Amino acid sequence: MFVINLTCLKCGTTHPMTPTSYICPTCEHGSTDMDTDIGILDVQYDYLAAQEALLRGKDNNSSRSDIFRYIPLLPVKQPADVPHAGGTPLLNAPRLASRLGLKSLYIKDETRNPTRCLKDRATVIAMTMAQEIGVTDFYCASAGNAAISLASYCGHQGLNCHVFVPQEASQTRLNWLRRFGANIQVSTGNYDQAFDEAETAGAKYGWYSRNCAYNPFLVEGKKTVALEIGEQLGWQAPDLVVSPVGDGCTLGAIGKGFRELSFLGLTDRLPRLLGIQSEVIQPLVHRYHEQSITQDQRTTAAASMAVRRPRNALRLLKELRASEGTMLAVSDSQIAAAQKLLAVEAGIIAEFTSSATLAGLMKQAEAESLAGKTAVLVITGGRLDSDF
Repeated sequence: MFVINLTCLKCGTTHPMTPTSYICPTCEHGSTDMDTDIGILDVQYDYLAAQEALLRGKDNNSSRSDIFRYIPLLPVKQPADVPHAGGTPLLNAPRLASRLGLKSLYIKDETRNPTRCLKDRATVIAMTMAQEIGVTDFYCASAGNAAISLASYCGHQGLNCHVFVPQEASQTRLNWLRRFGANIQVSTGNYDQAFDEAETAGAKYGWYSRNCAYNPFLVEGKKTVALEIGEQLGWQAPDLVVSPVGDGCTLGAIGKGFRELSFLGLTDRLPRLLGIQSEVIQPLVHRYHEQSITQDQRTTAAASMAVRRPRNALRLLKELRASEGTMLAVSDSQIAAAQKLLAVEAGIIAEFTSSATLAGLMKQAEAESLAGKTAVLVITGGRLDSDF
């Protein structure tokens, strides 16, 4: 393992790496608004040693197709015996590219993971880290996908799964959680309240956290999306990478992955990151563009983006600035139209939230010419609720 320490993204303090590391003890008390962020920790590596291991295959995992293919850049000692995550295809979508005036448009199809979503990459890291210390109970807050991912893997391993979901969680997703035998706590409030309830229970009972917004190791699993895209494109970074944004973990992780590829000399530039939120709930759009944050009490069908207090804001903002990226918001009607286009013109069955990527790219195409550019849409999930 090539981890050297953990660094707080807020105060810059370094901390030793342990499997139970969480948020920065110096900055652990943030406020309920986004003016005072909690200190999120970031995993730091010995990149020179990791580079040698990656390029020469010294770790004996270079022939793998899952996330452990990149184990020198992961905070684990060896692969866990769990269902494989990662190694998902990068699909060419020429019809959509032509529609948007792009040179090329690719779709990173995360629906090919075991529970049909990108969340499995983070869950695998949680399972692997926890195996080292003999954990039997896991918890998370989720609108559905992360909870289903955790419940599935816990079922496979014979472990206990405690999930906290918002009041508006769909019956389809609740039914999946019941099938996997999860202990389900339905909050009386929204996702943010469910997150706080999960953290309170986790601390009280000593469960292991699968909350990607706080657990510093889980974004390391998510960043393998970027490592795969880079390799699948022959180490030529695309011009744009588009992802939906809730807590900020996924796109922040993808940004870190591309920065690591650049630092290791495997790519010569960073792609611009384009983060998409709902126009109903868009705190990171407002924050990135330095606008006042208003509380809209309406809801969105894009449940996985319905986060009013993003916990991983510091990570995402750092990566957006490094890549000269941007944030924008789209309506539910725009997402619905994009969901249909993904099916009709690319053959992709994307969940509602994931379809926001195409809606966002189409909106960006109205603001600037995309001629000659290559873009990647990250389709984070494909488990459809019955309503959409």
